[in-house]
Order: sequence, then structure tokens, then C-alpha cells
Amino acid sequence: MPRPPTAKEQSKVLAETVVTSMVDRVREEALKKGSLTVDDIDAMKGEFDKQAPALTETFEQSFEDYVKARERADWDQKRDYPFDRIIVKRFSPLFNETDMSRFDRVSRRMLPGFFMALSMMLGPEEVDEYQEKARMIVGRLREDLGDSFDWEDVYADRDGRMLALDALVGIAVQFEDFERRSEWIVDLINGHLTSATDSDRADAGWEMGPAAVKNFLGALLADLRRALDSKSGKTRIIKRHGADVIRTINSVFRQIDA
Repeated sequence: MPRPPTAKEQSKVLAETVVTSMVDRVREEALKKGSLTVDDIDAMKGEFDKQAPALTETFEQSFEDYVKARERADWDQKRDYPFDRIIVKRFSPLFNETDMSRFDRVSRRMLPGFFMALSMMLGPEEVDEYQEKARMIVGRLREDLGDSFDWEDVYADRDGRMLALDALVGIAVQFEDFERRSEWIVDLINGHLTSATDSDRADAGWEMGPAAVKNFLGALLADLRRALDSKSGKTRIIKRHGADVIRTINSVFRQIDA
């Protein structure tokens, strides 16, 4: 497995966020008063000190999330995270693209950031529930099929497909504000790429961009699009998620296709 980025690399985004926040606060105070006194600086230090516990918790949670995402990106962990495998199956064929000049090319270097985004969009508890349901599906199929079990059986299983479809609805509605959410997921993925050092030469300089994110989302949500194109699929989604969701998802598809 590629070497994970160093602590320095992973801290960069968080550190820049904190520094920017502090500088903005100092600038705001200076613009308001025209100058800063020692007392003003001491007062702002008190404000920053009060934020320290929350910042500490944010840093700790960020690193915990990153470590978990890196574990999930390792396919050796596939038995522990079967839901991830079911979801990634939707867009993993994009990893086989051989034309490295394509602006919409997608690389498996995106996986740690994608898993972090997945947890944020669906919620950690809901992802855990999906993982447990997926484990039950895998367990049932292993028991039924024995040595002939294959992951393709999981992907083809009706319960597995319905599980994925519910998750895809939850993902799709997050892109109602398409431009803002696309920028967010691009930044998150590019901030948590697997190491360029140990990647294939063609992938070493890869980053997610606007064309790639549309290509990725189109593949990820393709099963949902097909479900909405059928009367029975659309009826099922309305029954489980409501009619308003259909309008939102159709809007998202229009923006992906634009």
C-alpha cells in the first residue's frame, strides 16, 4: 500500500485554517481601531485561548477520521468495510482509464478523501449502520455460496443493490448546491490523496478537478439515475425518501450533465 502522507503534510490544511482565522481577527480589529495596543493583543489572546479546547478536539477528530479513511482505502480491509467496497464499485471502472491526458480522469489516489467525504455527507453513525447491513449481506452470501463466493455476488445481490441505492440518494441530495459542494469535495479529496511517491508515475501528479468530479459523480450515481428512469424504481425512492428528493436529484443530474 502506498506510504501515507506525513503528519506535516496532513497538518498543513488545518494549520493554515487556524493561522488564517487568527490573522483575519487581528486584521479586523486593526481596521476597526486604526491601530493595536498591547491590551488589544492581550484581549485577543484571551479569545484564542478560549478556542483552544475546541481546536484541539477538531485536530484530534481530523486525524482520527484520516487514519480511518486510510484504513478503508486499503482493500486488504475489505472484509471490515464491505459497504465501502459496494459504493466504490460504482465508480472503480474509472480507475482503468488508460488515456492519461484526459482532464476528467479519476485516480484511486482519491479514496481516502472520498471516504472522509462519505462519512461527512451521510454521517458517521449512518455509515456504521450501512457497514453492518453490508456485513450481514456478505455473511449470508458466504454461508449460502461457500467456496464459490465472489464479491460480484455481493454487487449483484438485490439487498446489496437496494442498500447502495439508499446511500446514493443520501449522497446525491448533498449536491443540491452543486458548485459549492463540488468545490468542497475536490478540496477534501486533494487534501488527502495517497502518496505521490509510491504511486504509478502517471498518477503521481494527479489531482481532482472540475471535469473529474463530474465524471466521478456521474459514475457514482449512475445506478440512481437508472432507478429514476424506471417507474418502479422512482416509486420506491419516493416511498422511502419523499417526492421532494426526486426534484433535488434531477437538478443534480442536470448540473452533472451541463
